[in-house]
Amino acid sequence: MSRRIITLLFTLIVSLAFSQNIEGLEHEYFATRKSPHAQYLRFTYRYQDIPILEHQLLEIQTLDGNLVKTKSSLSQEALAALTPSLEGPYLLWRSSNWLSVRPDTTNNGFEHFVELYNIDNEIVETIELNLNFIDTTVQVRVFNPDPLTPNNLSYGGIYTDMNDGNSGVLDSLTVLDSVTVDVVNDTVRMKNSYIQVIDFDAPYISISTDPNNWVSGRASDEFEQVMVTYHITKQNEYLNALGYGNILNYAIHVDPQALNGQDNSMFNWGTNPPRLFFGEGGVDDAEDADVIIHELGHAISHGAAPASTNGDERRTFDEALGDYFAERYGRMNGVQSTRIFDWDGNNTFWNGRSAVYDGQKDYNTISSFWNIYQHTDIMVGAMLEFSAATSVNDSVVDKIVLESLYQLMSFQSLREIAENILSADSIVNNGNYSQAIYTAFGAPKNILSGVSTDEQVKSQKMPYLNFEGAIKVVIPSNETYFYKIYTLNGQLLSSGKAQNELHLRDIPSVIYLTNSTGITTVLKRP
Repeated sequence: MSRRIITLLFTLIVSLAFSQNIEGLEHEYFATRKSPHAQYLRFTYRYQDIPILEHQLLEIQTLDGNLVKTKSSLSQEALAALTPSLEGPYLLWRSSNWLSVRPDTTNNGFEHFVELYNIDNEIVETIELNLNFIDTTVQVRVFNPDPLTPNNLSYGGIYTDMNDGNSGVLDSLTVLDSVTVDVVNDTVRMKNSYIQVIDFDAPYISISTDPNNWVSGRASDEFEQVMVTYHITKQNEYLNALGYGNILNYAIHVDPQALNGQDNSMFNWGTNPPRLFFGEGGVDDAEDADVIIHELGHAISHGAAPASTNGDERRTFDEALGDYFAERYGRMNGVQSTRIFDWDGNNTFWNGRSAVYDGQKDYNTISSFWNIYQHTDIMVGAMLEFSAATSVNDSVVDKIVLESLYQLMSFQSLREIAENILSADSIVNNGNYSQAIYTAFGAPKNILSGVSTDEQVKSQKMPYLNFEGAIKVVIPSNETYFYKIYTLNGQLLSSGKAQNELHLRDIPSVIYLTNSTGITTVLKRP
């Protein structure tokens, strides 16, 4: 049966106390990220002064500094296995064991990885750190988002790449628009507050400074340079309009003709500032706004939750998130598709990816996410269904998704990430979209399931939340409970007494239920 674990406050307190009481385990401040609604403090772990790799402690606070909740990526099993006999220089949790490792980093511009060696100088693991995929206003020519989708066309026939040829057909499918860029010493640059186009990787093609060539069509080298400037600027302007402009508080460096002609793109956060690389194999990646916005999605994720992309499901979500942003970007421009990468993919070069749920996949039966691209559709399908629901405002949904990113942690499952979205809804929107979230992420996808079947809760005859049909608290005895419902900030919303069931309009943040003997159960939204 589908399961949904209801987090009880006393369980949370016991868990946190357990981690805090382990002698020798300490956390060290790492970074703070602020959204319009909360602030998120991240800490790294040390045990007996030995750094622990990949894991973090996350503290969520209100903007005025009041603690909301705390999360840790360390499991109870990992915490219990910490013993004084462990040795450094670093500790890595793998296959239910703590390993003593030393890292060796390689970053040669486009390759960026860490090799981990054990005490016998054997490679334990290689961790890839790349994630694939005075001003003036000037006129530019672009695909928006690609030449095919807005015109209800499919790849093939006369609508093919032809190695940057075919301009007679494809130029007719471009649009003219404008973008604001910087003027430096009387020279117009493909540079503004959001992006700087730089030639930092082969093939080495100089960056245009002549706006007259920025309307010349897709056969010119300038076309891909204009595409990344235009679309990255527009997406950042949308983030600003939502109030999330500081999630990318730098001008990202972009090479739209990179990777020595490979049919690949990637985000590299190991440079300062981070970089985007777009390859030219097959259809040039920077000719498709889906690719551009997808790769920028990795930068957005990293901006909100730095150094948190460890774990197969967590990395699967990062790919799904990029796909979500890409499709949402098209929909905001009046273009809707069932596929991602309509121009770069879905052709003779590669298949692209689905943007819709296939109606068959069930999260509970997916056994592996080792291929981080294989099951992106179940998550991106749920997110897009949520944003398209008739009961929601799609821009508010985007705010909720962005807010949820600050709660991302290494090794989170898709279910835990969906619970982040529920939590973000309570922060941004007072939980008003919780039912729409359960509809989109629930059956038959079952990323979130509608009913708690936690056997420990039910065997102890404790009240529990039920989301099947109407939202309610089920009281599995004939006892009368006195309840108080609070926001996460401690504001009392309502109080009273209930027997058998307590029906709710939407999911509350915290419910205190006390029976006649004084025993209190605390139910908390995810």
